[in-house]
Amino acid sequence: MLVAAVVVVPLATAAGFVPGAALACAITLVLLAAAAAADAVRSLERLDALGLRTPAFLRLTKDVPNHLPIFIDNRSPHPIALRLGAVMPGGVASESLIEDVLAPAGASRFDWQATGIARGDHPLAALHLEVASPFGLWLARATRAAACALRVYPNLRDRATAALFLRRADAGPRAHRLLGKGREFDNLRQYMPGDNFEDIYWKATARRHFPVVKLFRAEHAQEVYAIIDASRLSARGDILESYVNAALHLALVAERQGDRFGLVTFSDRTHRFLRAASGVNHFRLCRETIYNLQARKVSPDFRDVFTTLQLNLRRRALLVFFTSLDDALLAETFEREISLLARRHVVLVNITRPSIDPLFSGEPAPDLDALYTSLAGQMLSNRMRHLAIALGNRGVRLSTVDSLRIKTQVTAEYLEVKRRQLL
Repeated sequence: MLVAAVVVVPLATAAGFVPGAALACAITLVLLAAAAAADAVRSLERLDALGLRTPAFLRLTKDVPNHLPIFIDNRSPHPIALRLGAVMPGGVASESLIEDVLAPAGASRFDWQATGIARGDHPLAALHLEVASPFGLWLARATRAAACALRVYPNLRDRATAALFLRRADAGPRAHRLLGKGREFDNLRQYMPGDNFEDIYWKATARRHFPVVKLFRAEHAQEVYAIIDASRLSARGDILESYVNAALHLALVAERQGDRFGLVTFSDRTHRFLRAASGVNHFRLCRETIYNLQARKVSPDFRDVFTTLQLNLRRRALLVFFTSLDDALLAETFEREISLLARRHVVLVNITRPSIDPLFSGEPAPDLDALYTSLAGQMLSNRMRHLAIALGNRGVRLSTVDSLRIKTQVTAEYLEVKRRQLL
């Protein structure tokens, strides 16, 4: 447009007002048009000489800045200046939409800043590039297919998780007081004064004709399962996000304690059952299982997941449930059906703290609506208290956790079970 304003308009004006200059002006305009066409062709040639490639998928950690490598293939013998554009998918953020890049001849790499903001797979479908023609008369644009899956994993880079790797189990001799008694049989020996009568093994006593007692040792390599509710109860706020982070943190703690960790996810049915195991590869499998877990707008089927656990768990295990029981009907179902598991296993239930406070827990209600809200919170608090008592009578411990401190609270519950040797 600038060339047309500076050159074409004056030449056309001169051709109309100056006799004898029409032919020269026409020839000049034709040559200018030919040069512009040749310049457009050269811009397309530059565009065709550029190729863009991305990796098939890239692993990102949520809320941790990272870089997406973009490989540029310049098949021309000269460097090419281009503008590169990448529209990130919804779960990935970037500081800029367009970057100016100078691509040298041959292969080069450009690192695009990207930060995952939501767990899951987020496909990057295309990249956009723009090059200027040699004379600067044209800007040629094209789109290149990317087919890159940006995989965002939960963020475990916090103080609670980092502390697991700062402490060593063999840092020095320490005395640990163990309460309770291990359930793993060791051997037999003759009865000695002071031994508990309940440890006497009567069959061996009858065969040997003298009292014989059983010896037990503290169990190792116990099984710990995290059961995550991915139904509508977990779709509010960041409840499911805190459940996923707490489950992976519990897997790391169980690994440090020498136990085996398993994982179960469910909503209106049981989705995944991952049998307990240990090792780095198993932790990666657990992470791959739940990194893309999303809440569904369905009601949970507690009976189905209880039946699945009853059929698949062959030995006594610690079952850590992550769910919400503020729905009265679902809480009644949970209370009635949990007895199937509580007879054989140690069951811990973690529910999130309600968003509304009960009466007299803070400042006085300023108006009638706030008073009714506090009254609803009081009714919910009473119902949760009665539920905790009912579950406690069945041997199930119900704990209310804070989404910001859920890792620490769940870890403390697990270590308390280990300390008391309840398994």
